Order: sequence, then structure tokens, then C-alpha cells
Amino acid sequence: MSEASSSSPPKLTFWQQMASFPRSFWVANLIELIERFSFYGVRTIAALYIVGEAEKGGLALSNTDKGVFFGTWSLIQCLLPMFTGGFSDRYGYRVSLMVAFGINIIGYAMMGYTHSWWSFMFACCLIGTGTAIFKPPLHGTLAHCVNESNSSVGWGMFYQVVNIGGFIGPIVTGYLRLLEWKYAFFAAAGIILVNVLVAGLFLKDYAKRGKAEGDEKPKGPLDTFVEAMATLKDVRFIVFLAIFSGFWFMFMQLFDQLSIFIEQWVDSNDVATFLARITGLEFFRELSANGGQVNPEWIVNVDAGSIIIFVLLISFITGKFKPISAMIVGMFIACIGLIYAGTSTTGWACILGIFIFAVGEMACSPKFSEYVGLMAPPEKKALYMGYSNIPFAVGWSGANFIGGPLYDHMSDKHELARDYLVYQVGQDVATVEGLTKGEVMPALAQALGETEAAARTVLWNHYHPQDFWYLCMSIGLLSTLAMVGYHFWLKADVKRREAQSG
Repeated sequence: MSEASSSSPPKLTFWQQMASFPRSFWVANLIELIERFSFYGVRTIAALYIVGEAEKGGLALSNTDKGVFFGTWSLIQCLLPMFTGGFSDRYGYRVSLMVAFGINIIGYAMMGYTHSWWSFMFACCLIGTGTAIFKPPLHGTLAHCVNESNSSVGWGMFYQVVNIGGFIGPIVTGYLRLLEWKYAFFAAAGIILVNVLVAGLFLKDYAKRGKAEGDEKPKGPLDTFVEAMATLKDVRFIVFLAIFSGFWFMFMQLFDQLSIFIEQWVDSNDVATFLARITGLEFFRELSANGGQVNPEWIVNVDAGSIIIFVLLISFITGKFKPISAMIVGMFIACIGLIYAGTSTTGWACILGIFIFAVGEMACSPKFSEYVGLMAPPEKKALYMGYSNIPFAVGWSGANFIGGPLYDHMSDKHELARDYLVYQVGQDVATVEGLTKGEVMPALAQALGETEAAARTVLWNHYHPQDFWYLCMSIGLLSTLAMVGYHFWLKADVKRREAQSG
């Protein structure tokens, strides 16, 4: 695919572009908002629930366990659309969405009841499957609703809606989990019922457009599968997806690991004090006075909040540039933001890093969807959108299968405290291993004759847990450089084709 087209689309003002979208564009965005409310509402607290202390209602598992849960979830959610996208094109978007909603309702509700390793894994698999079925028809609908003259603002609007849902969801579930963990999961399941009504009553099924004229006999499942696999012949598309895989490895650490890092290493009482002063709410006043910490999922939520405010402006600006150029700049900015957030020990410094990351995300991520949508043939929109999940599959699963154990080894506060008690303090291994997560930091503080906050500082200075984020950032930076190479490869290919045709 060439970035340049033979005829430029008409230049529309921002409001002209907004007015050009059909009703189904706005209906699809509403469906996405509700789905993202549930998804991010659960995803931002699930990591904390998995590794949380049993004394506080958590599962008290390790980051490695979390990595297995999320890694399996990501593979199902990201690879399944490679096949479900083709079936959505053939058999209908609305039917696919209804199936997805039903599966997700069961999965979210099950998380509220489960307390064992295998039952939680099964719930993750259900949600991964439901979301995998959901994404291609929804993204395919949006791809049918935009064109080259309005795609930048269209995908930017979609990304803003994603983050409105992603912003509100964690606020609600973050509060509900303070009452009881199961309330948060039940809320995520319940709101999906609204999507059943919206999709059933108002969404236009664009899949019918994908059927060729005169094609009286629909293709069977095997033919649809073969057609889906034929997409792998598009070399430039596959190289593009491969490069983005490394970037998503870094990208997903913000959502899957940073909340745990904040809870363990970042003192966010400065943020609590600020919120108490500007809101006057008793909740924050008590939190501030007692040295309490702001919910880590609320701090990570700065990413979604920043995108809600600025994404349309950033999308309008990046619409003046080629997609790959905007993606390269965004990827580089995101690398800077992540390393700043991951090396901070105070709440406001971490928030600044997350904001910088969000700026890069706004420049990069909507352009990814736009680029794939413009690359796809009209009758294969959902199929290509399904394949666009490959980088998420590689990056997200790698971020968990690899990142989870790495975090346990390099950065987990409880594991490092056990190591320090054994090898620096000289306590018995069996005794230390017998401590629960809720007991290990008090034991270290007592052994050192310090407060828990001071003991945490000792661990930070001795083990340098921030090194985990330098490793993640380096992978993202390498992917950014690879995208620069891909950009020049495309330009050279265009010149070669022009020379051959001339």
C-alpha cells in the first residue's frame, strides 16, 4: 500500500467531518463506550485482585499467575478475530455482537463468584472469547462509516469514546471494589445488557454490503476460513503488524503492570492531599490525613482522562500528516512517558509520566486503526480489522507471559522483601516463605527497626525495581526505529513501482 493516493480526498473542516458521519457511526460508538466501561472497569482492577492480599479479599497470587491469566486472555481475544472477522462479514454483524454480549455477561459475572485459580482462568477465557467476537463487527461497522475525507477525525472520535468508557469504568469499579470485590464484577456484567438493546434496535448491519452481487449461495465456513488465511499474503500488512507487536509489548505494561507498581512503590498521598483540598470530600480528607494512598487504578486512569480531553484536537492535528509519520512520533513520545512514570516514586510525578504517555498514545493508536481501515478492501473491512489484533496478541501476551515473571523477579515488593529478609537480614528461608503477603512487609520493617515506608525505600535503593521499566521502554524504542525503517521501505517501493510503470 502506498501512503499517497492518486487523487486527494476533499479537505473538510472539523465540523463538516463530524456532520458527515451516518447514524450508525454514533450508535456503534455508544456500543463501544458501554463495552469499554465493562472491559476497562474490570481490567484495571483485575490485576490488583489477582495479586492482592487475601486479608483484603484478593486472590493472593503472584504476578506470574497474573501473567498466565492475562496472557491466555490476550491470545484468545486477539487471535480469534482473525477468524471471527471473516464470519462476521459473511453471516452478519448484529448476530456476532449478540453472541459476544451473552458470553461477556457470563464471564464478568463469573469473576464475581470465583475464588480459585482454574475458575478465574475460565472467566478470563470467556471474556477473551466474547471480546474477540465483538471487535471485528464493531470495527467493521465503523470502517464502513468513514472515508478518506473524514477517517482521521472519525477514528479519533472513536478513540475518544473508547476512553470515555475506559475512564468512567475504573472510577465506578474502583469505588465498588472498596465495598466488596464482587460488586465491581457484577456491575460490569449488568451494563452489557444495555448493549443488547442498542444493537438490536438501532444498529445497521453493514455486513450485507460485503456479499457480491449475484452470489446466491453463501460461502461455507471452510471457504470463509480459507479466504481469511489468504490475507497473510499481504506482505506489507504483515510486516507492519509485526513491527507494532513490539510496541504493544511496551504499551500494555501501562495497563497490566503499572497499577501494581504504583500500589507497591509510589507514594500517592500528595495526590490525595490535593484532591482533599480542591473537592472538600470527606473521603479524600481522611485519606490525606492518615497518610493514605489514592487507588492506583485511578492514577492510571489519567491516561483515559487525558485522551477524552485532547484526542479530537490531536487527531485533527495528526490528520494533516501521513499516518506512519504520526505513528512514529506518537510511539517515541509514549516511550518517554512510560519510563518517566515507571521511575517515579511520588504520585504527581507518576501522573505526569502517564500524561506524556497519553499524548503519544493519542498520536499513534488511532492512526493504527485508520491505517488498517484504509488499507482493507471494502468487502474485507472486518477481516482486516480482525488481523489488526495480531500485534495485540503478540505484544499483550508477551507483556504478561514474559512481563509477569520478570516483574516478580525484578520489581515485586513482596518477593524482594522475602529475598532481603533471607539474604541480607539472615532469617530462615522456611520462616520467610511461610509469611503471607500481608505479613512480609511488617516483618521486614520490624527486622530493620524502621517503618514500612522506610523499609520500602531500603528495598528500592537495594534492588532498583524501576529497571523493569527501562527494559520495557527499550523494546518500545526498538519498535519505533523499526517503524522508521518501514516508512522508508514503503517510499522506496513506491518509487520502484513508479519507475517500472514509467
